[in-house]
Amino acid sequence: MIITIPSSHMPAREMARKGPSHMGVSFSSSLRRMLMRNIKLFCAVFLVVTSLCLFVSFKIYYVYFAAPLLTVTVRDKAAVRLPALRQDCSIRKCFNVSRCGGSEPLRVFVYPDVEFNDNDGYSVMGARSVEYVQVVDAVRASRFYESDPSKACVFLPSIDTLNMYRVDQANLSSALDSLKWFQNGSNHLLLSMLFDAHHLSLLRAGDVMVAGGGFHPSTYRHDFDISIPFINPRTLRASLPAHGRLRQFTLIVSLVETNQLEQFFPGLPSGKDILILERCRPNSELTGGHDRSGEERKRCSRSSVHSYPIVLLRGDFCLIPPVPTTPVLVEALKTGCIPVVLKNTRVLPFAQGIDWTEVSMEINEDQLSELPGILRAIPVSKKEDMRAQGHNIFRRFFQSYGKVALAALQTIEDRLATDGVDRHRYWNKITDPADSYGASAVPMVPLQKVSGAHPLPLFMLHPSRNAQHFTAVILSYDRFRTLIRVLKKIDPTPSLIKIIVVWNNQKVAPPPQSSWPKLNTSLQVLQSHFNRLNNRFIPFKEIETDCILALDDDIEMVTPDELEFGFQVWKEFPDRLVGFPGRLHTYNATTKRYQYSSQWGSELSMVLTGAAFHHKYYSYLYTYVMPKAIRHWINKHMNCEDIAMNYLVAAFTGKPPIKATPKKRFRCERCSANESLWDGPGYFTERNLCLNNFTRLYGNKMPLIRVEYRADPVLYQEKTYSQPQRFHQVGSL
Repeated sequence: MIITIPSSHMPAREMARKGPSHMGVSFSSSLRRMLMRNIKLFCAVFLVVTSLCLFVSFKIYYVYFAAPLLTVTVRDKAAVRLPALRQDCSIRKCFNVSRCGGSEPLRVFVYPDVEFNDNDGYSVMGARSVEYVQVVDAVRASRFYESDPSKACVFLPSIDTLNMYRVDQANLSSALDSLKWFQNGSNHLLLSMLFDAHHLSLLRAGDVMVAGGGFHPSTYRHDFDISIPFINPRTLRASLPAHGRLRQFTLIVSLVETNQLEQFFPGLPSGKDILILERCRPNSELTGGHDRSGEERKRCSRSSVHSYPIVLLRGDFCLIPPVPTTPVLVEALKTGCIPVVLKNTRVLPFAQGIDWTEVSMEINEDQLSELPGILRAIPVSKKEDMRAQGHNIFRRFFQSYGKVALAALQTIEDRLATDGVDRHRYWNKITDPADSYGASAVPMVPLQKVSGAHPLPLFMLHPSRNAQHFTAVILSYDRFRTLIRVLKKIDPTPSLIKIIVVWNNQKVAPPPQSSWPKLNTSLQVLQSHFNRLNNRFIPFKEIETDCILALDDDIEMVTPDELEFGFQVWKEFPDRLVGFPGRLHTYNATTKRYQYSSQWGSELSMVLTGAAFHHKYYSYLYTYVMPKAIRHWINKHMNCEDIAMNYLVAAFTGKPPIKATPKKRFRCERCSANESLWDGPGYFTERNLCLNNFTRLYGNKMPLIRVEYRADPVLYQEKTYSQPQRFHQVGSL
């Protein structure tokens, strides 16, 4: 049954004439038109509401999350007060070293994300690139990051300078000049992968340090600037086939533009095993005429088009163009193509740390004609070693923009370090991909997990070539007259080969060379950056012997015979502390606290390191492995470094120290009370605290062991006339 409703636009008689069928159709059309109008209205309202919600959401996100925290109005270009970039900068001239601890971790402050506007409110620096955001994020998430600028050693601006070709140098100088802590650029670091000498000549940045990928040896400020690699983002994104490829070419030459071969490499011969790659011409028949898509991922040889950088997998060696801003070096390392570099054409990235002789080959330009023959003669095993190390270097330092930035900061930390540790192993070791920054420079045993004695390292069981001598390390501040007497006193010791004076006074420089006595023993004076007792146990690179004699500058009453005898005892027990003044720890069952005792008795558990022999390995353990809280406590209280060393050796070996000779008093009798740290009223109270705090940091396990013996010469106090005593100047109690 069909029910029809008359339309208001059609007379009833006409409806009747047209019949019921026509009326049904008319009703359906009207209903459809009404529904369409309602749907359109609904969609319009929906779009308006949705747009409004998205706009509000975007504003909230922009204001609270995405927008810069601050807007800074920069000075007019003409009002910039900064001088031009200094060309004579070194780490000592243009860097405030006093902000940084010589053996402390490098602390880096990253400026807040700000927008730099001119007086009219227009941005002068533009938006930061994705790559620079990666740099900033990596630094903020690293061990280097310091949120408090007053504690920072290095300052990293949040200004994107990775590509100087996109930066107006005058605007950059204005932005730098507006930074709160810039102060003429001292201790500030700019990272730029793409620049040339012209950009540096226009930059007004004073003493700023540049980590750059465009350094030529003539523009590089040695011991100040940092050479970093130039990385093309496409190189990092390029995926390589999982299966290996046959390296059918001895040498691949990858040129940035066409017709550069004779310009860069004159005299290089051709051959079937030499592949010359150039940028493909847009209208080349090889590339299909006018198609420019994927041009960056292709390279052309005379007869073929190759996928790039995948084609580098087919070469043993890659000849790197003498252009500092070419990405070919990084591309070669990623693909396992061993780089060949012309001498004096570039500053290799992180050359202070990376041993490029293990990764690449360096040749003179006049060797180009002989290069193919030289490369063909290299053994396969050598090439495999270089390829593996090159991939390791890429993975650790070049695999991302963040890793490049962290490697630059590691370079600064290495330059500022005063601990004398050779960082070669850190930069060049083959590591697990999960290795992170901040690893120790030497393999160590985690003392926090000590639960008994550890096996001795092999080098402690097998003495080195310098095992017949020892080095005296004397910590001194300003008691120069007393120090001179000590130097003259110990100089005749037969096995003493070198004396190192650690000058712990930063306010007063060490006396001039003419003021020091003439000795038979080699003497070196090292001035520290901070007045810290821990400095006496830094494993300075100047120490070339296994054995170290730690000595205070007021130990005048020790004789050469006593030192020589103590060294002979140490040679028999190189894993022990061998010293002269003995001390004891006791335990109070009532207070449940350890106490420090300096009373003379028949027992001892420590020897004071004001006059004690120890292996250099323990200096590494003390500086890099011992709980940091102990070193910080010592820095704060200027006390207990000797107790800390006794704890460390006892925890590592499970053995007590050895006291040599019966003498118990060694200090200067003529020194006034206020010249010695141990004469202060709170000295012994603090040493009681040391024992209890250090025990807690060692897992509430007291590592010190009490003993009742000492080492004396065989004929000590013997009245013999048939055989003379060797150590006749060994004193009594």
